[in-house]
Amino acid sequence: MPVKILVADDNKLILAMARDTLTEAGFEVVTVESGLEVYKKVLDEKPQMILLDIMMPGLDGIEICRNLKRSAVTKDLVIVIHSAKRDVELMDMCFEFGAEAFIIKSDNFDEMVKRVRDVAEDKLGIKV
Repeated sequence: MPVKILVADDNKLILAMARDTLTEAGFEVVTVESGLEVYKKVLDEKPQMILLDIMMPGLDGIEICRNLKRSAVTKDLVIVIHSAKRDVELMDMCFEFGAEAFIIKSDNFDEMVKRVRDVAEDKLGIKV
């Protein structure tokens, strides 16, 4: 059974590229375009991992990460921040609020898949 991953990004092009690349790599992918949608999809779809953009309308990725890790229902979700921001303080804050990994956005979606696979194997014990 494939790892189910929720990809949250307000950029439709990045969302489509991530969805297509991760699906081709063997993941089951569900997508959302806003921070507020994340909570509903998490409860409805029960993903094992979230690939979460920081800058989104409504709630930002850091606040979402913090809220998910505070909830008894979602605290065990593996959260990977996927952001174009290269700010070390921001990265530290993401880890402080419970993110398991931070991936810098780039045009190299194969590298993103490799990192997501590494996290799935390391945090979920599942080789994809």
